[in-house]
Amino acid sequence: MPSPRTDTTLGFLRRLDVRLVLGLSSMALVALLVSGVALSQILTGYFVQQAEDQLLAAANSTESLIRDAIANAKEEGSPDLYTRELRNDNYIRPAATIAANQIARATVTVRYAVDGSLAVQMTPDTQQFEKQGLALDPDVGPRGVEFSVDIGQDEPLAPHGQLALSVTVSDAYTSRAATLAQVRGTLVAAGIIALAGSILLGLLVARQLTSPLNRLRRVSRRLAQGELEERVPPFGVVEIDQLGSQFNVMADRLSESLRLLEADRDRLREFVADVSHELRTPIAALRTFTELQRDGSVDEATRQEFLARSSEQLRRLEWLSTNLLDLSRIEAGIFPLDIREGDLREPLRAVVEAHADVAERRSVTLTSAVPSEPVLLRFDRERIVQLVSNLVENALKFTQPGGEVALTVSDLPDEAVIKVRDSGPGIPESEMPRIFERFYRGTNVGEARASGSGLGLAIARSIVEMHGGSIEVASVVGSGTVFGVHLPRSREPVLTEPVDGGPAQRAGNRPETEGARGGLKA
Repeated sequence: MPSPRTDTTLGFLRRLDVRLVLGLSSMALVALLVSGVALSQILTGYFVQQAEDQLLAAANSTESLIRDAIANAKEEGSPDLYTRELRNDNYIRPAATIAANQIARATVTVRYAVDGSLAVQMTPDTQQFEKQGLALDPDVGPRGVEFSVDIGQDEPLAPHGQLALSVTVSDAYTSRAATLAQVRGTLVAAGIIALAGSILLGLLVARQLTSPLNRLRRVSRRLAQGELEERVPPFGVVEIDQLGSQFNVMADRLSESLRLLEADRDRLREFVADVSHELRTPIAALRTFTELQRDGSVDEATRQEFLARSSEQLRRLEWLSTNLLDLSRIEAGIFPLDIREGDLREPLRAVVEAHADVAERRSVTLTSAVPSEPVLLRFDRERIVQLVSNLVENALKFTQPGGEVALTVSDLPDEAVIKVRDSGPGIPESEMPRIFERFYRGTNVGEARASGSGLGLAIARSIVEMHGGSIEVASVVGSGTVFGVHLPRSREPVLTEPVDGGPAQRAGNRPETEGARGGLKA
């Protein structure tokens, strides 16, 4: 099992800035090592070759000194020119001494080429060389030359008057070792400086890269803590800015999702509260009727009245539960449509006939105007009946006795338009954004408001959207309201939210028509 110290070390090595610094430092160190080894090998060979070239030049210089000495002796007619011993001492030795101590700084050996015998061998003054920082270089090989000198007289060592000699320069003292040591020291110093520079550069680059990432990490932590307004600023680094931009997009979507979830939660709370409120009234009435009848203190007429009212409340409960179920299935997308080609006038006539008695009881004139030719469209008949029934029932409920409710149909090239107009009290502008909300019943309609559940328009809007259409409303307080339903011939269902607006409001994504903007035009 790893120890805590090992875990700490591994965690430290996994940091991005540490990896960047180690990476740059390792690259610099490897580059220095490779260049140092290569340079050392190159310089070693170069210095050896240079030293050997110098030895060859020293051998040639020794040859020139010997030639000059013999040539001068011949010109002067020196009598000991032909004496071997004197020749060695007077001509060869001085030249070899000069070459060994001053030119070659190495051992100079002169031999007779005829028999290979030694003429002279001069070793340099090594103490003087050591003071100058020179040392015997075993890697430098010997270099030499062979030449002949005309002495003008035959001798055993000079047949035909030609004295053949060979000059070899070996055991050179050079400064190669000191120079290489100095170069290596310089390389080590330069390596240390370069390594320190790479570490500093790595720290700078790591800071430039990790600083935005640390900021991104802090912003993400704040987002996780619920600070949804936090965003990542630009840093001037293309890749990190792109990452920050994507992060901001993600944060915006998350914020929007949470906002929608909160809105759905609030709507759910309101929905539950509204349902509870709507159910409380009929349940309380039923409880009261039941308790009064249980006491046995009511007469037959009163009991019959209680039973009638109980039946009415049960019908209300049944209607409410059915509409809630339909609305829930519609909004969940599991409400099937039976879409068929048909004449739109037929379900509208059925709605008018079904509500004729209600209009007569309320003393409201219910009229309809449909084209003489069939209005062919693809629709679900039962849902269209439900839609128009809700609109007509609303209009009849909110229209005072003596008023009028008119149902019209327009057959346009791209759509069919159904309009329901009433002469009721109208809808205040402040309530227009909410009229399609569930359980919203307005504040300007007295008893009619209390008799409804506020689900009719919500269901109507959902049915229209299921057919790919839109619904609009225009109202003038004191003059009446017009609901317009647009059903397109190409069925493309859309889901939209009610929009906030002035006296005219549309649920859907279609443009407003002139009739809607014009108030009560049919």
